[in-house]
Amino acid sequence: MQGRSTLTSRPDGPTARPWSATGFYGWLLAVPTGFLAVFFAWPLLRVVWRGFTDPHPGLANFVTVFGDGPYLFVLWNTIETAATVTVLCLLIAYPIAYVMSKARGMSLQVMAALVLIPLWTSVVIRSYAWMVVFQRRGILNDLLLAAGIVDTPVRFLPGSFGVHVGMVHIMLPFMVLPLLSSMRSIDRTLLRAAAVLGASPSNAFLKVFLPLSLPGVNAGVALVFMTSLGFFVTPALLGGPRHMTAAVLIEQQANTYLNWGLASALATTLLVITLAIYLVYLRVTGGAAEAALAR
Repeated sequence: MQGRSTLTSRPDGPTARPWSATGFYGWLLAVPTGFLAVFFAWPLLRVVWRGFTDPHPGLANFVTVFGDGPYLFVLWNTIETAATVTVLCLLIAYPIAYVMSKARGMSLQVMAALVLIPLWTSVVIRSYAWMVVFQRRGILNDLLLAAGIVDTPVRFLPGSFGVHVGMVHIMLPFMVLPLLSSMRSIDRTLLRAAAVLGASPSNAFLKVFLPLSLPGVNAGVALVFMTSLGFFVTPALLGGPRHMTAAVLIEQQANTYLNWGLASALATTLLVITLAIYLVYLRVTGGAAEAALAR
């Protein structure tokens, strides 16, 4: 009788490699990374390169942007408009999100629908709707004339008033949704605990609820401000030459005057300004949020 033998032979085929999560995620990210590199990074680099080389290599386009001309005024007007729209959106969206965070059932569904349904409508259509409201013989002027508030139609368009109203209307959902997500994640027992310890409702809101909602505030402000910097449709339709923004000016230089070098320089300058503001904002809001939560 033969003794028990031990199996020491190895399979003839190649040795299988162990499964690696890092390698799997790397292959999973290969397709979106390649897509972004081809359709985002490469065109962006070409725009930057063209700003330095078209029509001749050098800094002539950037000297024009930062020289005596309307370009710096338009860039400043763009930043000012984006900041104003962001502040207005925050002031309007915060109480809306606060009420929605406390709502339940059908009330929450109705309010969510009122916030989300405008997103299903084209920005162009909504901007044209505001043109109908604000034109000299529009709905608003008809109401003002009928009420006897004014004797002649008010010129709302083109101008900053129409641009701000139109952009706030379009960007408001992008402020409400991050705020709502942050507020609904706050543990409401903390507010009741603050009340038990003697805090008034206003103090409980300022010392507990508001600091805990800052992540939503930071996300909403960054999203609305960065998007507003590159807004084109609403300023082009409602602002006109009296309230031109950087995106409108870039389109004008590229398509009307065929000055692609100057358009690229303006786009590069706006990109650098956006990145600088974003980095400063992250630095400031990160420290402010940590200080508020440490109280």
